[in-house]
Amino acid sequence: MRNLLRRSLVVLVAAGLAVPTTGVPVAQAATPTEGQSTYVPLDPVRLFDTRDGTGGVPKQQVGQGQTIDVLVTGKSGVPISATAVVLNVTATRADASTDIRVYPTPPSPALPPPTVSNLNLVAGATAANLVTVKVGDQGYVRLRNGAGWVDLIGDLSGYYIEGASGASYTGATPRRLLDTREAGQGPAFAAGEARTLSVRGGSTGVPANASAVALNVTAVSPTRVTDLRVYPTRAGGATPTVSNLNPAPGNVTAAAVIAAIGEDGTVSIRNAAGTVHVLLDLAGWYTPGTDANVFHPLDPRRLLDTRSGMPLAPGATLDLVVAGSGPVGAGGSPTPVPFPGRVVVLNVTGIASSGTDVRVYPTPADSSVPNASNLNPSAGQTVPNTVLAAVGRDGKVRLRNTSGNTHLIVDLSGWLGPAGDGWDISWPQCTTAGSTASNHPADGAFAIVGVTHNPFNPNTCFADEYGWASSLPGGAAVYINANAPGSTSSHWADPGPRTTCNPASSTDVNCGWNYGHNLAGYAIDQLIGLAEKPQVFIDVENGPTWQTVGVNGNVVIAAINRLRAAGYRVGVYSNVKDWSQIMGQLTLTNVQNWTFPHTGDTFDPCSAAASFTGGDVVMRQYQVPTDSPIYDHNHTC
Repeated sequence: MRNLLRRSLVVLVAAGLAVPTTGVPVAQAATPTEGQSTYVPLDPVRLFDTRDGTGGVPKQQVGQGQTIDVLVTGKSGVPISATAVVLNVTATRADASTDIRVYPTPPSPALPPPTVSNLNLVAGATAANLVTVKVGDQGYVRLRNGAGWVDLIGDLSGYYIEGASGASYTGATPRRLLDTREAGQGPAFAAGEARTLSVRGGSTGVPANASAVALNVTAVSPTRVTDLRVYPTRAGGATPTVSNLNPAPGNVTAAAVIAAIGEDGTVSIRNAAGTVHVLLDLAGWYTPGTDANVFHPLDPRRLLDTRSGMPLAPGATLDLVVAGSGPVGAGGSPTPVPFPGRVVVLNVTGIASSGTDVRVYPTPADSSVPNASNLNPSAGQTVPNTVLAAVGRDGKVRLRNTSGNTHLIVDLSGWLGPAGDGWDISWPQCTTAGSTASNHPADGAFAIVGVTHNPFNPNTCFADEYGWASSLPGGAAVYINANAPGSTSSHWADPGPRTTCNPASSTDVNCGWNYGHNLAGYAIDQLIGLAEKPQVFIDVENGPTWQTVGVNGNVVIAAINRLRAAGYRVGVYSNVKDWSQIMGQLTLTNVQNWTFPHTGDTFDPCSAAASFTGGDVVMRQYQVPTDSPIYDHNHTC
């Protein structure tokens, strides 16, 4: 969207010539770029245990507010270049109710822990949860205990590494693979019993080359304290000495599991003691290569906490924006996941007033509910579980509570999306001036399409370009051009929410507010009829059609407000220099930043220093000088 691009292509358009596409380097969707990781599953192995000092941790319990740093790279098959690890973390022998936080070891010991949790247990209980955690400083991850004294155990399931050497992930609406309560699938597991379950092919939908599956395993009606182990079936192989969940009588216990698949396409499930019914729900699968979704690890962040508002009532649902920056409500916070995100790695915690189950699934276009649950808290319990949630309609996932009033807390630790980089295109790619047909690159991970040629003027080939962009793996977003032309524009006098406006004054902030409100309304009218509501970026670039910072800020804030009120996710395209010149010190922490470099920038364009509004930098634009013509490329941060 930079002026360089527009000038370089407008000559061809004005002359009525087709923009050539031959020789354009294609951003192949199956080629990972910087920051994109694939998964390598491993047979489960114990990585650390404070009860005996395994893994180099102190052989002692972790006290209140204390932390331990665990080296996770360079051992147990994890290379030093790993970007994240998947651990099953167990807390046991706690003498007080507590929470355990798992996060990348920060470079400074003085940095406070994030306000997220992974495990919540009461005194005397044993609890486990799957954790996908970004690798921190020097290859370590940190665990923190909230209260009392507790032992911590970590079992390794696999790791992520940049590049294409591992596997990519396909998420699905959860579906049940096993329920031993049902006729023909039982009986309950006996003490010491192991069974195999086919997870590839057939009705599972999992392809024959899948190397691992993401499951939610639920234990129902255990007669004794036990542990369940889920692992790849190996001919003649021994049962691993690690567990995935630790159910006790009287509880329904669920835990996420990422399990490598055995050579025969099965996984094994073993029960240690007593009898117990077992339910397995499929969340997705990993296949070698990068044709599906690759991983972007993040520092953990809280997205939702309904304790600041109202709990979910029986049968109630809540749609949470997880990909793109949407309205902030119901205790929610802005998300750092860009719109091409197709799966999010969440830690969902339920605080129940009565026994219930909570289901997390892609927001559908209807009211359908999958027959699969993610967590099953009893009355008065606080229960967490990891969820690899496929992203649904309009960048949302749906949370549904079955019974009683339940508070929900949602923490984010990463996201998965298509490999490779994307594009942005608009009217300069129309085949001729005013045409409805366009030229565009042949491939890519995603694309952002200009809705307008300039404010209040359409991009005449928007439908053609948006149709192409929607077919890409990461889908489409849109952008609109913004300005504050003042009294030189007839639209400055258009009526709006603020009734007091002097259209003869280019510095009237009320006129600026009405102009931004109407600018957004014009864009919304162009988007009517699309299957979903795409994320909308507002283009704020330096130029002659801006007024004072006060007027300019009113234009942009009014446009954001109207777009969000209409249900659109909103971001801003600019850079630090342009934003400061146009908007001064205006801070908008709840919008995502899509940035382009400015001559003289010395910072990483994906770093916090590149944020111009104070919000998350989710995407950076760049150009390749050897492209012919020069297209805008975009890399998700």
